[in-house]
Amino acid sequence: MTENLIVYYSRTGTARQVAETVAAHTGWTLAEVRDETPRAGLSGDLRCVLDMLLHRKPAYRYEGPRPAGCRHVVVIAPVWLGRLAAPMRGFIQDNAPFPGAVSAICVMAARGGFRAEDDIARLTRKTPEPALVVRQADVQSGEAAASLAAFARALRTRQTEPAPTGRPAWISSNEA
Repeated sequence: MTENLIVYYSRTGTARQVAETVAAHTGWTLAEVRDETPRAGLSGDLRCVLDMLLHRKPAYRYEGPRPAGCRHVVVIAPVWLGRLAAPMRGFIQDNAPFPGAVSAICVMAARGGFRAEDDIARLTRKTPEPALVVRQADVQSGEAAASLAAFARALRTRQTEPAPTGRPAWISSNEA
């Protein structure tokens, strides 16, 4: 059983770069969601748009630990048309709910990262914590390195700290 898992989907390689960076900082297992049919060129671009507009669930391949057997899963995916990329959406739909904790990194060109995080929360039925939105250009230029390192530190801190047992109960007297 894998205790901690990083699952990513990357069409252009940027989300893969993010996933590999986080895995290098944490030592967590890395697994990839891949398109069954490559999305290269104009026809690949068109399929991306149609998958998003028509809410299609594209065929994908995944060879990794099942999220159901993990204590913590980090989802890393690109943003397409302001939402979570269709292959990752399909993967989460097929594997949800995740019994353990969920974290997320969404890689966007310019906008839509927070809506993609909302998609992950809705599909996994958990609020991703920690969560991070990064711009593709910042990943490629190296400007996102500090944010990714901080995200990995937050994962490690969360892993070593005991989980909260709930809100403390405050008992007050009847004094006014």
